Amino acid sequence: MNIQQLNTDLREIEDRIREVKAALRSTWTTPMGKFQYELIDLKARSTERYILRAWLRGKFHTADHDYCKEVAEQAKSQYALAA
Repeated sequence: MNIQQLNTDLREIEDRIREVKAALRSTWTTPMGKFQYELIDLKARSTERYILRAWLRGKFHTADHDYCKEVAEQAKSQYALAA
């Protein structure tokens, strides 16, 4: 597993979440629906990666262990090391 790439992706997602939240906390002068949907997507993507990190350590990120296993199995191919 390419843990370094996983951590880099998480940092990038977290940085973008901070930017979007800052925009949403400011006075809304334009329609903000785009930012709200982007935040939902970013949170889902970060949760998937946190599930994978926990699964790699033999732990579960959420109480739904079946969901964690399913998400981790799907996400691990994204961070597989080249042979």
